[in-house]
Amino acid sequence: MIELKQVSKRYPNGHLALDDVNFKLPAGDFAILTGPSGAGKSTLLKLIAGIEPLHQGQITVADFALHKMPEKQIPYLRRQIGIILQSPNLLSDKTVFDNVALPLVVAGYSYKEICSRVRAVLAKVSLAKKENCYPVELSSGEQQRVSIARAVVNKPAVLIADEPTGNLDGKLARETMQLFEQFNQLGMTLLIVSHDLNLINQFKHRRLLLEEGKLIDAPLQPA
Repeated sequence: MIELKQVSKRYPNGHLALDDVNFKLPAGDFAILTGPSGAGKSTLLKLIAGIEPLHQGQITVADFALHKMPEKQIPYLRRQIGIILQSPNLLSDKTVFDNVALPLVVAGYSYKEICSRVRAVLAKVSLAKKENCYPVELSSGEQQRVSIARAVVNKPAVLIADEPTGNLDGKLARETMQLFEQFNQLGMTLLIVSHDLNLINQFKHRRLLLEEGKLIDAPLQPA
């Protein structure tokens, strides 16, 4: 579950990135956040993930109240949130297996559990035969699927993604969105940022529109 109440964000240079944002995404829901460049979409995701500090308003994510949470608890919050960026940001000197395993290694899982989880999620994203490959040996679509696997390998309650299909062609973008739908069907709460209206209109999920820092629920468009 994600809930924002009266959230505003102003940067030191005076720029108001978010202006009194209010919304609630119940557990297990799937929403797509859209809006023009510079509207504050990335800022909103960074606040939800605890990457940017919250100065005004209230944010609750997976039962963590960010507005009153001490900084030392941020790592525990991050374990409940899977984060996917437009660029996969894979470690070039690590294999696919090791890239996906990283969150589990950091969290202290046993080697047996790591192997089990990594191989299960690689199978889910159709990369079971690529676990020993390095990122340079993969296509852009495969690299993005590795980043998705890394984000969900620790079974987070919430998955947020910032333009995850921005560098993919139409077919790969649709396949990626369908993969997100599969995770949603397993009970994961998803908030996906996309400016691709053609792609968005192919899926009947709740749409949120952010313009000049203000957020509104936008009507669904016909496919």
